[in-house]
Amino acid sequence: MTARALVVFSGRADKPWQRFLRPGFRHCSLILEDGDQWLLVEPLAAQLQVRRLARASVDLRARLDRAGLTVVETVLMAPGGAVAPLGLWTCVETVKRGLGVHALRVQTPWQLYLFLEHNKNKSLDCDPK
Repeated sequence: MTARALVVFSGRADKPWQRFLRPGFRHCSLILEDGDQWLLVEPLAAQLQVRRLARASVDLRARLDRAGLTVVETVLMAPGGAVAPLGLWTCVETVKRGLGVHALRVQTPWQLYLFLEHNKNKSLDCDPK
């Protein structure tokens, strides 16, 4: 079973080292559709925030677009049999795990964006090597 998901990219740079990442792609978060609500998974440096967002009459994706964020709509993949490869706990790794993506070489928000755009019409659990 697949559920709709929004991967949100921002240029937010709370930590000095994030300035070395591509502008506009310095952080990412995940919003999952859950019936009549959205579930926000916000991986931060100090903690993982998970919140329910009430679904409003306004289109969430359009609202995020208007806020200047880059949004990729995708789906949450059903869990497969393979174990996800080890990775550092980053916003990218959190979003990849949330989606079921096992792409070891995807390490930055920009790489995740390119991966999602390239695999829009494919199963996301592939690992491009």
